[in-house]
Amino acid sequence: MSLIRRCSLVLAAIIAPPAFAHGEPAPQLGWTFDPWIVIPLLLVLAWFVAGHVRIVRRSSTHRHQRAKALLFGAGWLVMAGALVSPLHEAGERSFAAHMLEHELLMLVAAPLLVLSRPIGMGLWALPRTTRLRLAHWARGRGVSIPWRVMSSPIVATVVQAAVLWLWHAPDAFDLALAHRGWHVVQHVCFVVSALLFWWAMLVARPQRLGITVGCLFFTSVVSGALGALMALSRGPWYAGYSRLGLDAFGLSPAEDQQIAGLLMWVPGGLVHAAAGIALLARGLERQELKRSGLAGILVVLACLPALSRAETLYVSDEQAHVLHVIKAPDWTNIRTIPTGKRPRGLQLSSDGKSLFVAVSDDNRIDVVDVASGKVTGQLPSGPDPERFSLSPDGRWMYIANEDDAKVSFVDIAAKKIVAEVAVGAEPEGMATSPDGRWVICTSETASLVHFIDARDRVLVDSVMVGTRPRDAVFSRDGRWLWVSSEMRATVAVFDMATRRVLRTIDFDRADDAPMGVQAVGLALTPDYRRAFVALGRGNQVAEVEPQSGRILRYFPVGQRTWSIALSKDGKRLYAAAGLSGDVTVIDLEHNRPLATIRTGGKPWGVEVAK
Repeated sequence: MSLIRRCSLVLAAIIAPPAFAHGEPAPQLGWTFDPWIVIPLLLVLAWFVAGHVRIVRRSSTHRHQRAKALLFGAGWLVMAGALVSPLHEAGERSFAAHMLEHELLMLVAAPLLVLSRPIGMGLWALPRTTRLRLAHWARGRGVSIPWRVMSSPIVATVVQAAVLWLWHAPDAFDLALAHRGWHVVQHVCFVVSALLFWWAMLVARPQRLGITVGCLFFTSVVSGALGALMALSRGPWYAGYSRLGLDAFGLSPAEDQQIAGLLMWVPGGLVHAAAGIALLARGLERQELKRSGLAGILVVLACLPALSRAETLYVSDEQAHVLHVIKAPDWTNIRTIPTGKRPRGLQLSSDGKSLFVAVSDDNRIDVVDVASGKVTGQLPSGPDPERFSLSPDGRWMYIANEDDAKVSFVDIAAKKIVAEVAVGAEPEGMATSPDGRWVICTSETASLVHFIDARDRVLVDSVMVGTRPRDAVFSRDGRWLWVSSEMRATVAVFDMATRRVLRTIDFDRADDAPMGVQAVGLALTPDYRRAFVALGRGNQVAEVEPQSGRILRYFPVGQRTWSIALSKDGKRLYAAAGLSGDVTVIDLEHNRPLATIRTGGKPWGVEVAK
């Protein structure tokens, strides 16, 4: 009997139970309503739906979440179908049906659920205090470091391969067949390892493409080898299925195992190989741009003497706890100003005499006297300040407090917090409209942009954007607001007349986007003719045409470029790179990198003074 015929018999037994084989009626296969399966499925669905409903009610626009909801729904339906439908009961009697169930869970449901990124949505189903505690707990080193290790492509690949091979060892598989509790544990191991694997492949965006592609092809070989061993084996491996005989499906235990091996060997190998080929093809297209950009650095260094206009750069270093002070055009003349612990956001006062610096780990704002180059005072900030913005008249400072999900209103002259406005979890980006009417805050965990009335100090609106919004910046006339979203690698352009997203610039879907692309720091020229976006671990800065949203070019910069700033005359752009410990100077007249300033440490923010 051909293998295709044998496969059809198994499927017929599942889909049409009354079929007969060897003169015996096929067993009736029913739906499985095991509480250990049904209750977790319903709880996960309720968790996601509750978060989705709450975020939709709080946000005035939610079209960006529809795709996530559809992906989650599709993944949940596949998982529920595999675990509750007659396929699950068929898996108790046929190894091939059992294998089909596992393949649906690991190759279809898991990547769909990962692409929906349900954790952020599900957090909104929880009370606000619980969300904040979880966000704070997840940011701790005891959680973030192990997660970073476990979700790395190599570790996730090894974990899934180990789970696959260990659970298909005869003793382990027979244990799962004989005991319902161990069967549940087996399914949990398969689903969790698959979710971890696909997260590392599809979401974590490792900097080197070769690692991801290599892991996908390795998984294709590893799972294919196990399937091939089963398909080519002449005798059954598992006593639990051997005892059944499987006469009802018209298959011997050996034939049933051969079909199961083919299901793991062919579909499993194809899915992983296809994903690897798709990522490799996309990455190869990006390499040409990267090579051409790096080659241009040697040419532009000859233009260094062309810089004659002096200006001062202030670069916050969150590792060394200092400000680097750099004088142009002599980029080697660097001195430092000691500050509080972990300086990040910084901004000059309206008169240019003071520089305000958010020192996150000391929970305050340091005030640096520009003339003397020393910290001469402090302002209260609330816990863990990261970014802030100033009112146009210089009287007020608006500070994002990550730990307590609030925006603090500080009277600079009085040196005190006079009001606080509650916002979403982990607020970061801050901006003030040129007319002083609006204070903008971005919430990383909630993926929201908050519009706060500066005069009445109340939250007026919250609008959903891409995952983990970072920076926010207004055009000089106040008509447009740009908001970057780090993990989704998008920039939302708001029309402030309606507070609605007019355009979304998607770097991740651009054909020539660099690997590991994110969207973090923003800069707009005063005439609104040029816009620049730091691409984080993409190690590039992109130029965008504001009117059309078209990506014009990329500038190669250091590793993990976080913040960017324009020179006062708009002829240069400065990009701070935290992992490579440097600042790249980009000549905007000739559109090429001009110099790399080595600072060491972890540069975070950049501010330019005359």
